[in-house]
Amino acid sequence: MDYLSVLAIPALCLCAVLLYKLAAIAHILHKRAVALKNVPEMPNMHWLLGSMPYIRKLYEDEAEALNYVKYVSDNKIKMTKVWIGPFFAILNIQHPSLLPKVLKLPKDKVGYNLLKPWLGDGLLISEGNKWFRNRRLLTPAFHYAILMPYITVYNRCLGVMMDKWSAAARVNDPVKLFECVSLLSLDIILQCSFSFSSDCQVESSRHPYIHSVQEIVELITRRFKSLPSRWDWYYYLTKDGRTFRKHCNTVHDYSNMVIQNRKKELGIVDGQTQLSESELRTRKNGKYLDFLDVLLIARDEDGNGLTDQEIQDEVDTFMFEGHDTTTSGMCWTLYCLAKHPEAQEKVREEVRSVLQGRDTLDYDDLKELKYTQWAIKEAMRLYPPVFFISRETNEELELDGCLVPKGVRIGISIRAIHRQSDTWENPDEYDPLRFRPSNCEGRDPYAYIPFSGGQRNCIGQNFALNEERIVIASILNRFKLSPVQGHKVETAPKIVLRSKNDIKINLEPLY
Repeated sequence: MDYLSVLAIPALCLCAVLLYKLAAIAHILHKRAVALKNVPEMPNMHWLLGSMPYIRKLYEDEAEALNYVKYVSDNKIKMTKVWIGPFFAILNIQHPSLLPKVLKLPKDKVGYNLLKPWLGDGLLISEGNKWFRNRRLLTPAFHYAILMPYITVYNRCLGVMMDKWSAAARVNDPVKLFECVSLLSLDIILQCSFSFSSDCQVESSRHPYIHSVQEIVELITRRFKSLPSRWDWYYYLTKDGRTFRKHCNTVHDYSNMVIQNRKKELGIVDGQTQLSESELRTRKNGKYLDFLDVLLIARDEDGNGLTDQEIQDEVDTFMFEGHDTTTSGMCWTLYCLAKHPEAQEKVREEVRSVLQGRDTLDYDDLKELKYTQWAIKEAMRLYPPVFFISRETNEELELDGCLVPKGVRIGISIRAIHRQSDTWENPDEYDPLRFRPSNCEGRDPYAYIPFSGGQRNCIGQNFALNEERIVIASILNRFKLSPVQGHKVETAPKIVLRSKNDIKINLEPLY
């Protein structure tokens, strides 16, 4: 047998294996296409690229995005079929009636795994028994007794921003909401995560940890938009991939250092400590317990705590979920209130009624800020910080008369669900009174899901809403807000919903 013949045999075997795999993939894709044939397609299909050009347009053009939302709502379309290229179909859910089944499904690995190099296997990404165990271990970190002292952190950090805003107002200089509030939120989350005072609101040079967190968010946003970048082997050969890996290493090195130092302070050896929460509070000499403290003393029913890697994953996850999302929620609320002076004045009247001449709000005041909370909720209805989430079928699933095969990715358009005319009268209008309890009676519980829904809902939603109420109420007590004329505000869907050119707001000091 000659040399070429020897090479030909394995080459033919390899070709046969590849052809078999391609045939198997083609069979699966064909089976899905047949199963989904009666599901309406997303409009403006391209013969080769499928729905991708139109999806890109929806991301880049707010008017087009809102037109699509109105189109599916007016035509009672509960879900649409989205083609990624000419062969690969996924579903997009736009109606709350389908969510009880869909939100029980496991998360879509393709999308969420892009976050894994940064967040590891934290609550956002983990599944099954690990998620269930860690969810129970982390729940005490969001108990009101832990959240209560954070109000002091909110007020302290907020004071720094409002002093800057007072200086801007004296010279009639508009402020950029996302630029300012992002630093405020980051300052708060760093102190609540692991008591790190960064001075990020006043320092011109950024701490390496802060710089890396901000760069990672931007890099992940770019990666979501690039189909080739979804493949690790390709992504880590690119400049963005190498930069992403470098910043992940910086974040992980820093959070690991903080964890090890805190363990030494608390006398934790080999992951074990006999400290109770009360003893921990005593050892901290009256200082509030931060998120890291609670993670370090958490124990399951067998007495086992979280590993260092699990603690790091959860701290990084808390940093991610507690920074950009709250920034988005606060900025869009301030924007809505600036555009609607009557609602703004109602918030202000409520806040001053609660303060009774005091300068700052405390934890007990939160329950009295009812209209303020309605105003925040209504802004998050129109501008949900997390505007899109995804799941994947793990078995055949019946949805609206369609049998969806196993392995189909399902996107949930929260923005479309929040503007469904079936649920919301005049859905594009800003009206905080929608959330008055008497107006919520009979409403589908899945019609409003800014913090997702079902058992995988956001564990930190009370933390976020507490922060947002304190910040919004305090700002409106001190300033009157109005939009800058001529400045166009357009949404920019990234990992969270931001604004293309920021949001410029005029400030009028009230005292």
